[in-house]
Amino acid sequence: MSKEFITFMRNRVSLPILNTPAPTQNEWESILDAASRAADHGNLKPWRFRIYEDEGRAKLGQIYWHHALSEVVSMPESKEEAFIKKAFRAPAVLLVYAHIQEHPKVPEVEQIMASSAAAQQVLLGLSALGYGGMWRSGPACFTEKTKELLGLEKNDQIIGLIYAGTPEKVVPSVTDTRLSERLEWVRD
Repeated sequence: MSKEFITFMRNRVSLPILNTPAPTQNEWESILDAASRAADHGNLKPWRFRIYEDEGRAKLGQIYWHHALSEVVSMPESKEEAFIKKAFRAPAVLLVYAHIQEHPKVPEVEQIMASSAAAQQVLLGLSALGYGGMWRSGPACFTEKTKELLGLEKNDQIIGLIYAGTPEKVVPSVTDTRLSERLEWVRD
């Protein structure tokens, strides 16, 4: 195994301020193809990807807005623009979701974990090509209303939204992961 790859993994950070350019279509396809090599019990490939870019992000912003309206009945109309702007925090937004399939040996949770592993692979792929990414979720990602607004099926589970683009500035990597606080050795 290459020590350079371990260093690359160790230095990956989430980047909240992302500008143009975003990955090209060919770069996205390369990243998503590589991400599709995530661990996958049963070879079900449950992950699904949808990219919002350019004015397509306005559709995503409208989903944010309509979800907010469904959650807070007294939401003032003046807040609409703020919700729509959330979709424009980066030049591209990747929706990652799991398409859950009935399977006798691969439970739903494993399919969600596989899709989450694919999302992590996307972050590594973005970084490898010099882009930045920020994986976002939140309560809205886990409601039936959001799934309905996105046109997802009942058996789909949103994993998150990965905002992608060119980092505005280089963010230093985390110097201390405090691994020792979360690692236990069992040898006897």
